Amino acid sequence: MRKFEKRNLIYFINSRAISQIGDIMFDFANNTFLAGLNPTSLSLVAIYQSLESVIGVLFNLFGGVIADSFKRKKIIIGTNILCGITCIILSFISQEQCLVYAIVITNVILAFMSAFSGPSYKAFTKEIVKKDSIAQLNSLLETTSTVIKVTVPMIAIFLYNILGIHGVLLLDGCSFLIAALLIFFIVPVNEEVVTKEKMTISGVFNDLKIGFKYVYSHKPIFMIIVLSALVNFFLAAYNLLLPYSNQMFGEISDGLYGTFLTAEAIGGFIGAILSGFVNKSLSSKRLMFLLACSGLMLMLATPLYSMFHNVIILAFSPALFSLFLSIFNIQFFSIVQRDVDNEFLGRVFGIIFTVAILFMPVGTGVFSVVLDPNNTFNFFIIGISVTILSLVFNTLFKKYNVN
Repeated sequence: MRKFEKRNLIYFINSRAISQIGDIMFDFANNTFLAGLNPTSLSLVAIYQSLESVIGVLFNLFGGVIADSFKRKKIIIGTNILCGITCIILSFISQEQCLVYAIVITNVILAFMSAFSGPSYKAFTKEIVKKDSIAQLNSLLETTSTVIKVTVPMIAIFLYNILGIHGVLLLDGCSFLIAALLIFFIVPVNEEVVTKEKMTISGVFNDLKIGFKYVYSHKPIFMIIVLSALVNFFLAAYNLLLPYSNQMFGEISDGLYGTFLTAEAIGGFIGAILSGFVNKSLSSKRLMFLLACSGLMLMLATPLYSMFHNVIILAFSPALFSLFLSIFNIQFFSIVQRDVDNEFLGRVFGIIFTVAILFMPVGTGVFSVVLDPNNTFNFFIIGISVTILSLVFNTLFKKYNVN
């Protein structure tokens, strides 16, 4: 990797890391504050969290169109600055009732901005490093993200106790501004999108229609998006069942849910590190192999429980599942960034994000009816479903000669 690419990589990773730290602190502070106002009701937190998903479904597709129509660097800088200013203004609201409404409205604004910056961030990756370095960049991003997910919640608790809701919000606003500043120093090394002089509503919908046609006419991309939707469908079942771990494996001591979450985080972290070594060669065959391995590792939970009844041994199942799934996700995004034409990359990621958001609640709804939380074979059922999914798509990729 050349010197200017390394410089871009450092700026980009640090920007994403600082922005993610701010997001976690923002959500933690707001969830804690809203939950503390009425400990007997879930309504405030439910409204706060659900609005974010609704905004994502409504605007991710349009965010993809914008990412393909304007300079992605400017979109990322602009959305970060607006988020930063919004959070800083929010931090100065002292009246409790006004603060509650302001927090919900601010979360809607941030979710709206995220719908536009998300596709731009993913598409911008292709512009800041050469094609053969994309997988390495994604691996480093995932490693950094995993470390932040594990460590920052503990720091957020400490900061919230010291600074309170207003101090954390002010800190969060500053984090967005720093993230924007770091992006400003990045110099794209590859072809940038052609900026449109003006945009109309009909033009946006027309560009969106062209994006859908592009996806449908490129069968490999279409199949990969369908695959991501189905993977998210089964992941919803896994996430739904995880809090019921103690019920599924009743003969093991309490605290299994926390143990599984820790094992999952460790597995994801190791997977992100290993991906830097295995992502040298991107292929659909390798992608399906990783997905199959993740399914097989989840299937292990039932026999491991039957044979050993040991917490540590049982925790290897979610850890290894997370490890292979982490590598799969990095390869998945790297293949999309490599194979999709730059002018359509934002729209493709907009479609992927929308599909992901839509299929997770669908999966949650379906499996909440189909599965019994006391069934020891739940993880086995999900694991075998994921494995079969990988075999089916491996056959389809061969049929259409997808590399």
